Amino acid sequence: MRLIAFRPEYQLTVENEKNRLFYQNFLQMQQATCLPHYIEDWKAALAEVSPGFSILSDMQVVNQASQTLRVKFQAVEQLIVQRGVSVVAEVHVPGLPTRRSCDEVTTSQVMPVRQFLTIWEAAQFLDDIDATADESTQVLIASAT
Repeated sequence: MRLIAFRPEYQLTVENEKNRLFYQNFLQMQQATCLPHYIEDWKAALAEVSPGFSILSDMQVVNQASQTLRVKFQAVEQLIVQRGVSVVAEVHVPGLPTRRSCDEVTTSQVMPVRQFLTIWEAAQFLDDIDATADESTQVLIASAT
């Protein structure tokens, strides 16, 4: 994994061999009113992946965001969709309002999101998708020869 951004509010890393981004919010995100590097950090991360990439997103500490931040989140979501995301696996804590906050952002764009309760489950889901895609590719290659 290669670190793209490590800010007090979040981190972004890329795992090139899996064509996957990992995004994690930190507790400081709850008090954030301005994220000056947020869009540029996401642009840098998206430049590292190819269309068909996936995102593992740890949203366990997200709470309600201000309207200013919501606009930035929606702008990043549009960049993610334009880059060709295949699926986003989001991790939420059951019973906390993190999921509702994320839903407010993702309703503006069509982005394939699956929600999980643990990072392990989300990562396993993405790995299973990758394995299925690899098997399909091998079948196509074998049938072409």
